[in-house]
Amino acid sequence: MGFRQGSIAYSRFAVSGSTPSVADGALYESLHDHRIRPDGAGNGTESVSGWITGRHVFDTEFSYGSCGFGMSLAAAMRVDTAKVPADIRRAYRAMAEDEARGPAGADGEPRRLARHERMQAKEHAERRCMDEISAGMWRRVKQVPVLWDIPGGTLFAPASSDALSKELRSLCEAAFEVRIDRLGAAGLAAKLLDAEGRGGELEDIRPDALTARPSGQARDDGEQAAKPMGDGRPEVPWCAHEPLDFLGNLFLLWLWWRSSEHRGEIETAGETVHVMIDRVLDMTCAWGVGGSQNLRGDGPAASAEARKALQAGKWPRRCGLVVVASGQQWMLTLQGESLSVSGLVIPQPEEPDEHERATIERRVDSMLTFDRTLVAMYRAFLEERLGRRWSATSHAMRDWIARAGAAPAAASRREAQVAEA
Repeated sequence: MGFRQGSIAYSRFAVSGSTPSVADGALYESLHDHRIRPDGAGNGTESVSGWITGRHVFDTEFSYGSCGFGMSLAAAMRVDTAKVPADIRRAYRAMAEDEARGPAGADGEPRRLARHERMQAKEHAERRCMDEISAGMWRRVKQVPVLWDIPGGTLFAPASSDALSKELRSLCEAAFEVRIDRLGAAGLAAKLLDAEGRGGELEDIRPDALTARPSGQARDDGEQAAKPMGDGRPEVPWCAHEPLDFLGNLFLLWLWWRSSEHRGEIETAGETVHVMIDRVLDMTCAWGVGGSQNLRGDGPAASAEARKALQAGKWPRRCGLVVVASGQQWMLTLQGESLSVSGLVIPQPEEPDEHERATIERRVDSMLTFDRTLVAMYRAFLEERLGRRWSATSHAMRDWIARAGAAPAAASRREAQVAEA
């Protein structure tokens, strides 16, 4: 699954440094020079990484035909990890020591090994481990699809963990002499505003208190406990390491409000985008008091549980979205604070493509169109959040939340009246 077939998942990375203008022959030579060398895994190092074309994990024949699609490069990072489990390693050493001792003595007790015999047993166990690794045992192979939008200066890859991000960063620096930096909600906001000379506008921005703080003590669920700010604003505990990442969660809440109150219409610089929340809705209390809830199914945002959660101060962390723009419809799941995408379904043509390459080109083009649409929606949100209209917008969102929270109670009263009648 990746950019070539299946659903798509990715985090967004900004590319800086001596970036090429096109995917030329020098780029494919760099890919070849830094291709995966599997023999290195387990031979002095636990893991090795390198490039593959992305067609399959053994393909290292790099060319425009295999990796070039328009102005983009589609390849993959392969990470090989080889590690014999500690219990197996200890067992091999114990077995080698047993063999060195030989039969038990006349008293029935095993012979005590000399120091050099114990060292020989350890070396024997290590050689056995290395032989098994060389034969392909204990090896785990992971393929990480990579799409580099060269003109856009952005690299896309499902590398949300720190370990994979670090591996990908090192490989890109070694192969292309470029730096990649993962862009979460805060990073993307800074990049968009810095491009317009407006980076300073983010300095004083704080989370919005769209509800009163729920009663109760702050919870400690593995994330930093939330404490109300001096001006009564929530801390948004899951953004402790990057406080401005809360903008991504507020973005999801804003999309929810637009979907509910404005027919899901988002006016971007290029066109009107339509959005709807569907299938997935994960929420956590922004005040760190009420915990989390995960909803699945059709129309989760319209459920009584979601409405109650809104009024209790919970913000969306992860939402399933349906996005319609540029004559296309995409389905996906969006993580708020990281703005990482998963399960992106590329729309299918009415008639199948004649060639596999045409299918991949269409998928790459559709995926890049979607991401530009997502960034355009986020830009529209930032313009509203940082502009003069936000006071009226936040007031409207508070009123919407209050009405949404009151809806279940009103429904219950109507049901009771019907039952009495």
